[in-house]
Amino acid sequence: MVRSSLRYDPVPASVKIDLELHKPYRTWFGLGRLRCEWCHHKWGAHGCPKRRSAVKLLAAHINSDSLRDVLTTLVGFSWGGAV
Repeated sequence: MVRSSLRYDPVPASVKIDLELHKPYRTWFGLGRLRCEWCHHKWGAHGCPKRRSAVKLLAAHINSDSLRDVLTTLVGFSWGGAV
């Protein structure tokens, strides 16, 4: 009974957590290179490796082509079966 009243979310919680935790920050008092706040990897054009994989999973779980296109243009590359 309770199960039918809850909303189903197709995006896994791990994807949402990774997107929330992995954010860039600047080293050397704001003057240095960008690094990931959570895993301290070098922040590239598409973020750190964990954030990149989370965006790929998010795009794979989105059923809307328009949202998928927006993700592709924002991140700058396409993923195998997701686009």
